[in-house]
Parts: sequence; C-alpha cells; structure tokens
Amino acid sequence: MAQAQLTAVSFNIKKREYWLPEGMRCEVEGCENPIFSSLSIYIKHWKAKHIPVVPIYQCSICQSRFGRRCELTRHLRFFHHLTVEDTNAILCKVQPEQLPNMHYRDPGDVLPRQAKPRVNVEAREAARRQRERYAAEHKVEFPNLVGAITVPRDKVAYIFDVPGLGPRLQLKAKPGWCPEYK
Repeated sequence: MAQAQLTAVSFNIKKREYWLPEGMRCEVEGCENPIFSSLSIYIKHWKAKHIPVVPIYQCSICQSRFGRRCELTRHLRFFHHLTVEDTNAILCKVQPEQLPNMHYRDPGDVLPRQAKPRVNVEAREAARRQRERYAAEHKVEFPNLVGAITVPRDKVAYIFDVPGLGPRLQLKAKPGWCPEYK
C-alpha cells in the first residue's frame, strides 16, 4: 500500500525544466557571463570557454582562421564568392589545426547541461524485451540475396541493356560526393 502511494505522489512532482524560459547562467565557478537565452547559445559558450583544445579552420585562399567549420564555409561562399561545388572541394581538403584554447576556464567537476534527460534504463530495457518478443512472434522472411549487387554509398549504379550482350552495370561517382571528407 505504501509503495502505491509513493508512486502516485511521484507522478505529481513537476518535471525539471532543462532550459528555463528566462534563460540560465553558466554553472562553472568564476565564469562571468551573461544569461544565455537558449541551449544552443550556451553550448557555443561551453565549446569556446570550457574545452582546453579547440579546432581552428584556415582559409586556403587568404589564410583567415575560424573557430568553426561553418564559419569557414560562410567565409568562402560570401567573402570569396565561391560556388557550392568549389566551396565543398576546398572544405574536403581542410583539416582543423588543434590549438590550446586561450580563453579556457577549467570547469572543474561541472558538466555541460544536456538538452534531454537520460532515458529511464528500466523502461528502455522493458521496451527492448518487448521488441524482441514481437520479432520472435512475427518472423520476417527476407529474400535470398546471393548474387545481389552491392553498390558503395559514394557511387550511383546505372543498369542498362546492351543489344546482343544483355544487361550491364555501370558505377559512377555520386554528384557532389567528396571522397576525401569522412
């Protein structure tokens, strides 16, 4: 009986807000920053101030340096007036340089806020067991794939019929695919 009452009471507890509408401050001691109005702005702050080593992306045309890849992309497109294809070709070759963060402030034992709460482990396991039971009860027969053609994700397959020779397969690179960028 006591267990049932505890369960009923726990459902009446208001869930914790993960980002308050009026904004929140950084929880690291000594970090003197204004209130962050959104989680995305807070995450940018955390990456700029509380990570000891940061990636730096350098423009291969003018040697300008940027803290984020998207800033380099914007720079190439709007400062150098490059097309999307030319921008992607340059970005494929850019490797970030890892430098010490000159604005680094040690967060100590404070962890960055997360957007979503952790999933209830018991509920996740119960759902997994339920899916496994369903899969065991509802078997799905897959076709025999012996002799099937496998196409890499960076290629496009063209199948065409050659008179006198029969069907032929041709693999070509996907348009806009950048093989060096992983």
